[in-house]
Amino acid sequence: MRTKRLWLPLLLLGFVVLVVWTGLGRGEASPQDNRIAIIMKTTDANSHYWQTVRSGALAAAKELEVALELSGPLRSIDSDEQARLLEKAIEQRPRAIVLAPIDEDALAPQLEEISRLGIRLIIMDTPLLHHRADSYVSSDHVEEGREAAGILAPGRKTRPVYAFLTSDEKSPVAMQRRNGVLEALPAGSAYNLGMINVGKSEEQAYRTVKSLTVAYPGMNGIIALTDIGVAGAAKALKETGLSGSVKLIGFDSSVPEIQLLEQGAMHALIVQNPFNMGFLGVQAALDSSGGSATVDIPSATITRANMYAPENQKLLFPFVY
Repeated sequence: MRTKRLWLPLLLLGFVVLVVWTGLGRGEASPQDNRIAIIMKTTDANSHYWQTVRSGALAAAKELEVALELSGPLRSIDSDEQARLLEKAIEQRPRAIVLAPIDEDALAPQLEEISRLGIRLIIMDTPLLHHRADSYVSSDHVEEGREAAGILAPGRKTRPVYAFLTSDEKSPVAMQRRNGVLEALPAGSAYNLGMINVGKSEEQAYRTVKSLTVAYPGMNGIIALTDIGVAGAAKALKETGLSGSVKLIGFDSSVPEIQLLEQGAMHALIVQNPFNMGFLGVQAALDSSGGSATVDIPSATITRANMYAPENQKLLFPFVY
């Protein structure tokens, strides 16, 4: 009887300890299991594209009932600040990190730490070339390049003489779009003036394109891989009276680009769906089923002729709809 009396309190004590330990463990894991960190390229309120990505992510977080910690540098070229924000997110040990990388090399230490800790990593917009990710959410940028080539040379009736404009020759997105164009327009069927760096300002892009129109009077196409290139090229073509004869093609959709399209100052925009990118990025972060590593978001070719179609208005003005 005495032995039984000793064991009974010990068993009860063990049960209480187990319950408390389990409760504490769940209390610590719960916030982490329900928390997702998103680090965008920029949180600039004037960035139409990234503000739309943000709206999509917030909509997904509300619908899926997850805690979202959203951040990003003010400037889309500030890779040092993005690295600092990513480091801060890692320290919080979220369930997953959704990242739109500015510069993969600058983020290398943080990307390796994410892999070491086993934090789920979702990459959106810009692919990683040298590090692992659990999922990639974006449009097919090579296919976007092919679409641009089709606009530049429909039916190949006229031999395209064209230039690429960029502000970052190392950008994976720019290179994929360029490769798509080159695949669709091989050297024998078109004359490519090369990848021309127009710098970081609209004024520099304007001067560069104006010089191109003088050096290559037969140029009939410009594929601008940056919104700075679009703005500078549109100004130069308008000033030289070439807006109608030189096709200007851009990507994504800032408010100034939409205005240029409406005015007929540019021929077409290849537009992604940034709202879907943000939404599906959060959704992919919660997917632990081992589903598709790539979530493709179809892009649309928008011209002055079709920009008022309801489906295209939703892409150009997502906050209105």
